[in-house]
Amino acid sequence: MLQHGQVHMRTCWRLFYFVCALLPTSLLQAQSPYRAAAAEIDITPPTGTWLAGYGRERASTGTLDPLWAKVLVIQDDQTTLVLITLDNIGLTRPDVLRLQQAVRAYLPDSQVIVSSTHTHAGPDVVGIWGASWWRSGRNESYMTATIERIARLAQAIFDRRTVVSVHLASAQQPLGWVQNLSEPQLLDQRLAVLHLIDETDQTVATLANYACHPTVLGPENTRVSADYVNGFYARMGEKYSGVHFFLQGAIGGWVQPIQGDRSPQLARELGSSLAEATATILTTATLSDNLPIRFATATVDVPLANWGFRVLIWLGVLERTLYEGAMRTSVATFNIGQAQFVTHPGETSPAYSLQTRRWLNSPHSFVLGLSQDAMGYILKPEYFAAEAVYPHGDYLTSVSVGPEAGPLIMQAIKGLLRARALPAEVPQRAHVE
Repeated sequence: MLQHGQVHMRTCWRLFYFVCALLPTSLLQAQSPYRAAAAEIDITPPTGTWLAGYGRERASTGTLDPLWAKVLVIQDDQTTLVLITLDNIGLTRPDVLRLQQAVRAYLPDSQVIVSSTHTHAGPDVVGIWGASWWRSGRNESYMTATIERIARLAQAIFDRRTVVSVHLASAQQPLGWVQNLSEPQLLDQRLAVLHLIDETDQTVATLANYACHPTVLGPENTRVSADYVNGFYARMGEKYSGVHFFLQGAIGGWVQPIQGDRSPQLARELGSSLAEATATILTTATLSDNLPIRFATATVDVPLANWGFRVLIWLGVLERTLYEGAMRTSVATFNIGQAQFVTHPGETSPAYSLQTRRWLNSPHSFVLGLSQDAMGYILKPEYFAAEAVYPHGDYLTSVSVGPEAGPLIMQAIKGLLRARALPAEVPQRAHVE
């Protein structure tokens, strides 16, 4: 016969299980608070550096505004995630791997995401905008020093981590100055924002994800600038403490700002308007659960159909290893709280970004273009058809790996998302190769 205390204990446990059954699954999965820190360093290149993004032989003659590398370190009980953004045209896979290796020399086992804003007034970090088509425009000493400085910054801020809460906001945000020059009706206009706040209610960092080329400044400009992204940084800095990240979206096929007079003033005004929209959306932000950070990555081999790329690789102007005629790249998926992230390794068509969001099926989805690689335009296969009539299509296909890139990359992303949706016995940090 059970004693009174045993009956009381059994009743308590039954009540506990009953309450748990009523709680949302997300709450049951929640764990201890995240710890995070963020910082930035000036990575403005020296005067005379070859500028990327338009024609060759465009050397910098000065600086309109500084370029930044920004680093966020965020950690739960099991995973350390390092998110890095740089104001440049886009780091390609070899440099991404070097930067990841450099960060892991200081922070072993960290998961490292590298993204670029894609300014056309930054240094040639790819190599194809030098003095001639057969000579690289990269400044190797600048690249080596920049990678090491970023890695050391990640190490330094790791020791300054503080408990943070995650706040999320997302909305469709059509901006009148953003247009698709190839397919006017095809835009991903979602603005997604993540806000990290410490225990003193100070902002540690904001992450804003939106899609538009930073090309207000035209080819006649020879001064270094982050373009409209600088105006975004400046206005966000006036509104909030902390470090403010701009995460580029799907800008392929051909998402551009309405250029107007292409002046520095216009660039600042457009960036400021994006910051104002970000601040407005943040007034609706909701507190996220501290879900375990789950990270997965996959490599993708894309057949290289672009003969021009092949020649540049053969000449050593474009640093790239081919694998049986294919260009290797990678994609990644991860979460910060209830925010869901997917990386695209170049300038993807908005069609692929919109499809990614549908697969994520999350109110807070982030699609990061030019992340983990910058392999050129990733276009819909229709652009390569003989009868294709897309405006600017000839240019876009000339700087694309080929028609198989989009479908193969999306297939890899779909596989990662399916794996993450499997039951809990699947390892949370599975690495798919």
